[in-house]
Amino acid sequence: MNTNKPKYLQLKNEIKGWIQSGKFQPGGKIPSELELADQFNFSRQTVRLAISELVHEKWLYRVQGKGTFLSHTPPGQGDPDTQSHIIGVITTYISDYIFPSIIRGIESHLGPKGYSILLLNTNNDVEKEAAALKTVMEKQVDGLIIEPTKSAFPNPNLELYFSLLEKQIPLVMLHSSYLELNVRSIRSNDSKGGFLAAKHLIEQGHRGIGGIFKSDDLQGKYRFKGFLEAIQANGIPFRSELVQFFTTEQRNEAAAHYVQSILKKSSIHLPSGIVCYNDEIAFDLVRELKQAGIRVPEDLSVVSFDDSQLAEAGEVKLTTVKHPKFYMGVKAAECILQAIQQLRTGKKEILDDTVFEPELILRSSTQPYENTKEKKQFQTR
Repeated sequence: MNTNKPKYLQLKNEIKGWIQSGKFQPGGKIPSELELADQFNFSRQTVRLAISELVHEKWLYRVQGKGTFLSHTPPGQGDPDTQSHIIGVITTYISDYIFPSIIRGIESHLGPKGYSILLLNTNNDVEKEAAALKTVMEKQVDGLIIEPTKSAFPNPNLELYFSLLEKQIPLVMLHSSYLELNVRSIRSNDSKGGFLAAKHLIEQGHRGIGGIFKSDDLQGKYRFKGFLEAIQANGIPFRSELVQFFTTEQRNEAAAHYVQSILKKSSIHLPSGIVCYNDEIAFDLVRELKQAGIRVPEDLSVVSFDDSQLAEAGEVKLTTVKHPKFYMGVKAAECILQAIQQLRTGKKEILDDTVFEPELILRSSTQPYENTKEKKQFQTR
């Protein structure tokens, strides 16, 4: 090997040498990523990058659950298929919260169809989004499933999106979409979810209802919109001092800041119920309230969103609006393959968004207002 080159290129050239020398026959299986990593003392990430490029260049192909194989028609031997069989998947996060389930859903549908995925994340940062978009263009993916970054704000990467569309790379968006782009999205009905969450507290007899919502993503905007619609429809005054907003960068402090804020006010102004943007915020809120001597649900009821693992991880099990997770991933994969097929057949029809309707999962974080301790503290003015 030429050790002056990056390790992934060293490995890539070594495997190409095996193929050209006849060490592996067309259709033959090559060693696994783990075996290659052990053989060359390279990291799994290095091996994965080398293999991904060889798949992209048609030297190799993957079969879900079986391994990686030598192409029956390697480059220069008349392969008529110009498709990469790679789908880019860009999400805000990859390894935590609800995202592993979404990604499993995508993989479960794409794998049997002969597609592999190029997985990237943005951490909801527009600069990282730009880098990810450039990567998928360099890799010449067949299509892109992407979760918008800070979707409530004007996007500085529109030029890159327009470049993707000009290159006829089909796009499907998760959770929301950019208003400037006419792109199909797979999302939940967040407005209705916000309505259901607030309505549940109202039906439990709560009138002093607060909320913690995300301000830099459209999901937060729509959940707050539904929240407002519910309290207005039931004749409950909106109390701005009980509602706070946070951005991605403020997420870790959002619950603590909320509790500190409401405790600074007179006890007559405290809420008896709170709607949280998601289970992460609600989980943190329950902990912060407990440290402040406020019990959930005995003193205060909490409703959240997503029905993630966190909803049942704590002592208090969260009442939460269910997120489709795995099924959203499956649907996104179906839609991107449909878009690719349309491109191949020359159709230019923009299909409707797929909208999952919300379902409220009842657990122990809420209770009727009449059972709330020291109710006098939680009356509206």
